[in-house]
Amino acid sequence: ARRQRSEFGEILAYLQLLDSNANAIEYKGEELVIPRDERPAYFEWLLWRVLLALNDLEVEPKDVRRFGIDQEFLPVGTAPGGGPDLIGVYADSVIVVEVTLTESSRQEAAEGEPVRRHVADVLEEFEAAGKAVYGLFVARRIDTNTAETFRIGVWYKKDDARVSLDVVPLTLKQLRKILSDGWSDNRLDVSILIDVILAASRARRMVDCAPDWKEQISSIVG
Repeated sequence: ARRQRSEFGEILAYLQLLDSNANAIEYKGEELVIPRDERPAYFEWLLWRVLLALNDLEVEPKDVRRFGIDQEFLPVGTAPGGGPDLIGVYADSVIVVEVTLTESSRQEAAEGEPVRRHVADVLEEFEAAGKAVYGLFVARRIDTNTAETFRIGVWYKKDDARVSLDVVPLTLKQLRKILSDGWSDNRLDVSILIDVILAASRARRMVDCAPDWKEQISSIVG
């Protein structure tokens, strides 16, 4: 876990490889490879490494992920259903991270309800502790229907109590830019994510449709 900050260049190279949908990429004279059928697992694994590199976690590294790893710390599968892919717990906040390689309109059908439910569950879990809970959804491309679901940002509990959720969708390219800028500015801490999430959450209350929100997010990241 402590090594991830010094290995951040490799993490960014892996994210570029995943985003480009290529088979391999060269980094510092070595070939980095993501097996085609293991891309979903590597996606979660890379975001785990990101959260470890940003540091300031209040939980053990193993408690951030829900997927298994082997003796080389490589992923052996994706997180099981019924919960988020990753949960980063910090002093004042919690970030629930969900990733997917699903694209087009299937994305909203596969991710819209589960992601909101997972964030709502974590929100309820940490409500007593007074921690703010944010959702971060990352995909190579964000379907507009998915963005609209998160822009509305509503969940109803079993007792019909209404919960407002802050779930921000980012493309993998946008996430890479945020992380790369933070690395270049020697600012590798969780605030580089939370600042974008907060700005995007404010923006969603000022727009009336998902396309406008997606444009606002692009401007914020840019």
